[in-house]
Amino acid sequence: MRPAGNALLLLLAISSALLPLASPHAVPDGGRPPRPTGPRKPHLPPVDPRVIPFCNQTDHPKVCINSARFYSHKYPALNATNMFDIMIHALRDRVGVVKARAHALSKSQTWNKNVLDGIGDCLAFYDEALDDVNEGVRAFATRDQGTFETRLSSVITMFSTCDDAFMESLNPLAKQNGRLMNMASNCIAIGQLSFK
Repeated sequence: MRPAGNALLLLLAISSALLPLASPHAVPDGGRPPRPTGPRKPHLPPVDPRVIPFCNQTDHPKVCINSARFYSHKYPALNATNMFDIMIHALRDRVGVVKARAHALSKSQTWNKNVLDGIGDCLAFYDEALDDVNEGVRAFATRDQGTFETRLSSVITMFSTCDDAFMESLNPLAKQNGRLMNMASNCIAIGQLSFK
């Protein structure tokens, strides 16, 4: 045998000895990367401790804290008025998200006519709710507490009426409407703090 043939034979012997290490049984999951253990959660900003005393005065403090975490960093100091601005900003943004979801659901071919009609009704109710939010904010700015409370209570009614549109069928927006009602309730509670 020639010297080059010896080297080739040696290389073949070494590689065949390593072959079992490369088998699927030697590597867990056949060499695939491990699967995630649960659903991936989006990165959330940290909770601003300044919002907690305000949120603890609402009926839904966890919803309040989670809503405020995206907006409170914009304010160097927090008082009841700034906190109300934060809650309103969060509510408007959430209504926009839910409206977009409802619009996408309305284009789906998988829902029956009753559900699609309910989704269509909800889209109109979300627009009315945003109008009431804007009127409530104007009343807040002019210090008209009665109109402020009436308009924001009407917002809660709009979300509840959306749920009523699905009385005889599955409501794909129930969870979102529940959160919106809690957020609107928190807006009222926080806004009332500035009237004291």
